Amino acid sequence: MNWFIKIIAAILAFFLYIPTGEIEYYSFLQENPELVFSILSDVHIEGNDEEKIQLFGDALCDINCTSGRKNDALIFLGDNTMNNQVVELSIFYGFLKEYCEIPNILMITGNHDLCPSDYNVGNYEDLRERFFDYKNEYIKAQYDDSVYYSYEIKGYKFIVLGSESDAGIQEDLSDEQLEWLENQLKEAKGTDKPIFILNHYPLNHTWADVWQEGHIGEDNDKLYKILTNAQNQILYFSGHLHMGLYNDHREVIYEDNITFINVPSFGSENTDGDADIQDTGMGHLVEVYENEIVIRVRNFAEHKWIDVEYKVDIK
Repeated sequence: MNWFIKIIAAILAFFLYIPTGEIEYYSFLQENPELVFSILSDVHIEGNDEEKIQLFGDALCDINCTSGRKNDALIFLGDNTMNNQVVELSIFYGFLKEYCEIPNILMITGNHDLCPSDYNVGNYEDLRERFFDYKNEYIKAQYDDSVYYSYEIKGYKFIVLGSESDAGIQEDLSDEQLEWLENQLKEAKGTDKPIFILNHYPLNHTWADVWQEGHIGEDNDKLYKILTNAQNQILYFSGHLHMGLYNDHREVIYEDNITFINVPSFGSENTDGDADIQDTGMGHLVEVYENEIVIRVRNFAEHKWIDVEYKVDIK
């Protein structure tokens, strides 16, 4: 990458955001979790939106402030910028370099990252190349330049899925990707650890009453069959819907060997949900213990917990 762009990214990070002051450190629910990671979805950084830029900076500072130890990973669940423009990517990665102290950063692609529109000029291949150019320059995690890959942290397997063409607001999963996923799950079936699957797009049947067109689409049934036939405990995290919280917690679905978890939009308004809180700035902190996984909702931008958590027993 051009050194000039890196300098611009550093300048943008310095001048566009000033930390708001000392943040109170916060603790995990129990001592010594086996694994801890935070997830943000739909950050939607825009070059001309000061509020989103401020939210992002505040959240990164908050994620650093866990007491005793850092998160093991920070996951971005797609739609990291609004248009995958150079200025937006420069802000996004400039902020990561300046304000993030997490050792493992996993990037997932969404439709705003890869699909052309009036504002992200270029075709799918152009946008994909730009996405990985920036990722490779700023993130040194060892995973391939592919929209799908696997990554291991402390013995836990993370599987990332992604769209392989401009499928608009849905997802194109090739037979090769699906076969690869099936093999990944077979290889992991001997372990007693759950598998974390990260995909920007939810399955068609999960929250069909919320923006039905914004689910996986025609490749859904093939993916669902692979997941349900797998001899693994799976936690499947998705975003994309800009769906917030419900009083009955329908944003998490427990189904046989799979738990489907919707991550609310961080940078844009959550347009569905009936709980009192639908704020921007929300994401998940996931704590993995010997016998259970606890998923806690936090407003990272406002440095406060939302009184919502989900528990998944490890089988």
